[in-house]
Formats: sequence, structure tokens, C-alpha cells
Amino acid sequence: MARYSLNQRLKEFTTCANALSWDLKDKDEFGMIKWLLDFHLFKKGGAKKITPMVMHKKDDLEFSSLFDYSYTVSTGKSSATFRQTVYFRYSKSLALPHFIMVPEKWYHRLGSYFGMQDIDFVEYPAFSQNYLLQGGDEDYIRYHFNHPDMIRFFDQQGFYSLEGMNYLMILYVDNVVLPAEQALQLVTIGDHLHNYFADKTPAVSLPLMKNPEEDY
Repeated sequence: MARYSLNQRLKEFTTCANALSWDLKDKDEFGMIKWLLDFHLFKKGGAKKITPMVMHKKDDLEFSSLFDYSYTVSTGKSSATFRQTVYFRYSKSLALPHFIMVPEKWYHRLGSYFGMQDIDFVEYPAFSQNYLLQGGDEDYIRYHFNHPDMIRFFDQQGFYSLEGMNYLMILYVDNVVLPAEQALQLVTIGDHLHNYFADKTPAVSLPLMKNPEEDY
């Protein structure tokens, strides 16, 4: 992975802020992490930090943010810091089940063999093979994900992680810091997913992104 430079990230986030007409912040002065601690991503490790970030508040019922999030995992003898770019949406238009969707790895398949939950769709075998989908209310999760356009998109873009609960949603590529152009695409995709989940659009039309994991 390329060496992380905060100064370079501030320049890239300035580009994002200008393109989106959002507010740029060089640190989490709003205490965003407290909104996020129930998400799987934010339960990992320690030394959790959000910086930099751009934000857009539509009104008291809705706001969006794009930020870099880092956390550190320590074994006592060594430590490793993980960073990723995250899209966050708070919207009272949402009523999401508590779910997590991540690219499926070999150890997930092993866990499924021993009884770990993995919500599969008979009608979408490729999606079921490529993604691990978990959550408490399986029927409600199936209701939200059972859309051919969205399933087809994730079939083509097998590197995203998506989490939701109630009024909150996050979208990211695990352990990948996205350059400005792809970070802006992440916002576009997140906005489309929000609109789909909020039943504001009858179809899902999402832009494809080059796999950012191939660059790291």
C-alpha cells in the first residue's frame, strides 16, 4: 500500500469538497465516531480516528459524509493500522434492518460450513457466492436486497462492504484509501443505494468502478 500522507489526503478531500459543494473538515470535530460504533467496521481495534472528512447537511433529517477512517490492531508485540475511505449516510427516509455485507472469503465459507449465518439467494447464485450477508431479521434483509439491478451491480463490483441499521448506512472498500475520483464515485454509489433503500427510485442504476484493491 502506498505511504499514507495526511497533507495529500487533505488536498484530495479539498477536490472532493469542491466537486460536491460539501464542507471540508481536517478532523472529526463533530464526534462522528459516536454515530458509528455499532457498525462492525468500527468495533475493530483501537486508536480510532476520522480525518479528513467532507460533510453535507441537508436538514435535521438527513446528512452525508465522506471520510478516511483508521484504527489500529495491536497484539502486544506488534501493531498494524488499517485505513479506508467511508461513505456515511444518516437519513430518516431509511428504515434499514441491522445488516453487514462483505466480500466472501474462504474462511467465511468455512464458517458457513460449521453453521455461521450467510443469507443466500437461490435466484442470485453469483451474489451468494461472492458476498457474505448477515443480520438479525433475515426476512427484512431479503426484502431490502431482492432487487436484480442491485444484485447485478454487486456481482460486477465484488469489493464493496455495506452496512446498515435503522437510519444509518456506510459503504466502503475494506482497508483501501480511495483517491479523489473513486471517492467521488463512492458518494454517487452511496447516494443511489440510499435512494433505492428509501424507495425513492423504482430502479437502481449504479456507476461501475475499477477495482481499487488492484492498486494496493
